[in-house]
Amino acid sequence: MKALIKNELRMTRKMLLIWMGIVLILCGFAYFEYLSLKDSLDELTGLVLDFPKILKAMFGVSGDLTSALGWYGCIYYWTSMLTNSYAAYLGVSCVAKEQAQGTAGYLFTKPVSRSMVVYAKVVTCVCNLFVLASFGGLCNYFTAILPLGGLEQEGAVVTSTIGLFLTELTLFAITLLASGLTKTYKRAVRISVGILLLFYAISIAAEYLEAPVLYYLTPLKYFDVYIVATGRIYISFFLLALVIIIGFVAAAQKIWAGKEI
Repeated sequence: MKALIKNELRMTRKMLLIWMGIVLILCGFAYFEYLSLKDSLDELTGLVLDFPKILKAMFGVSGDLTSALGWYGCIYYWTSMLTNSYAAYLGVSCVAKEQAQGTAGYLFTKPVSRSMVVYAKVVTCVCNLFVLASFGGLCNYFTAILPLGGLEQEGAVVTSTIGLFLTELTLFAITLLASGLTKTYKRAVRISVGILLLFYAISIAAEYLEAPVLYYLTPLKYFDVYIVATGRIYISFFLLALVIIIGFVAAAQKIWAGKEI
């Protein structure tokens, strides 16, 4: 299994570096944007306040942009869009790409069980997600928090990065199961994109309607930055995410173990 994990890490590192580069570009853009706007943030905030509520929810403007947490929360929102997309990509392509590329038959004939192959891929994806979440947290710290002079909330970058990682894992588990339930890779991609868009739509609706009960319907709201930045991670959301991660990965493993290739 160790050899499988090393091989998967080697095969997926190029794509991981590409996503890390995209995150870096986004955070770099946000840094220079802040430098150009820092003297007129009050005017910008006044302008944003006049935006329709639905637009503010769509663009992640949930706090006061003149405050450190408000600006950080906005940048975190856009960073999370990238990391969440990567998590969905890994979930749908983790095993299904082998079927699409015609290599599944060879891979599953190796002298290890199918379950071991799937678990090796899952471990690799978890490692990649951890690297991207950590990298995103560091980028947010150096390009958003430091220019702001730090946040009043101690350890906010750590707790929000943990929330980012847990959200990634939840989305990965959901899309991994979706890929196992579909017959073709293309259909799995379409369904996973639809799932991700649906979660974003629900999170926007929850923000617009100010209905916290809707948070339970979308993993994107389990670890909201404005909540976890203050050191609060609700146990109900944490347990729900844990159940989804463990349950959906186990279910996907069973499906792939018995799936005809």
